[in-house]
Amino acid sequence: MNRDLHFFLTEWFDQYVNRYRDAEGLLPAALELKYTHSKRVAENARLIAGGLELADDVVLLTEVCGLMHDLGRFTQYTCYGSFSDAVTVDHGREGRRILETEGLPEMLGAGDWPQMACSVEYHNRKVSDIPAGIPAETECLLKLIRDADKLDIMDLVLKSVRRDGFRELPDMLPHISTSRELTAAVIDEVMKTKTVSTGSLATVTDFLIMLASWFYDLNYAVTRRLAVSRSIIERLKQELPDTPAVRTLLNDIRKMEN
Repeated sequence: MNRDLHFFLTEWFDQYVNRYRDAEGLLPAALELKYTHSKRVAENARLIAGGLELADDVVLLTEVCGLMHDLGRFTQYTCYGSFSDAVTVDHGREGRRILETEGLPEMLGAGDWPQMACSVEYHNRKVSDIPAGIPAETECLLKLIRDADKLDIMDLVLKSVRRDGFRELPDMLPHISTSRELTAAVIDEVMKTKTVSTGSLATVTDFLIMLASWFYDLNYAVTRRLAVSRSIIERLKQELPDTPAVRTLLNDIRKMEN
């Protein structure tokens, strides 16, 4: 990707988001959250790509893919009032559909489009649900966007919990309450499988346990170093209950810091 196309697509993204603004130029709070999240994921993607010493044209592509990764959230929330993929639409697949409808395959061409399409469509899937046989360069980009996304969500959620108990979470995921109780089945699932699905979550504390489990799914050491620099594990510790299972989980993921 060259710098001219990078600039054009960055501007295109803002113009697309503007379609969801009201007469006063404001986005619904949930979509404003996703807009700023997308900007930060693009920055995270750039930082990770730089840390991996990828070529300049690849760094530009990863940054744009980070910007586009949650495009499906805008139609999802507008149509359903929820960010729950389980009861609405798969927002990764929806994002790819929007990009195709908007003519992005023609803009990007045969070189860059397959990589963007893959990173958008599969950034939110479980590893077991990602198709086998993805070309190496495309897989590298997909893993990078998955890392960049997780890194920002961790930071965003922890800031929101610290500020007001993540009061807006039930508006985005109605099945999750602001309770600080920990669901026993959630911590048990993480301890046994090192993962937990969004559908299993019932409380904000469950959500934080899911974030902790994401350390098992980070693909690059540079991502883990960024997480350490942002004190993610220590901040999780401050917000989670001090139980033997939680201590074991946090100690286990600390071993992955380097």
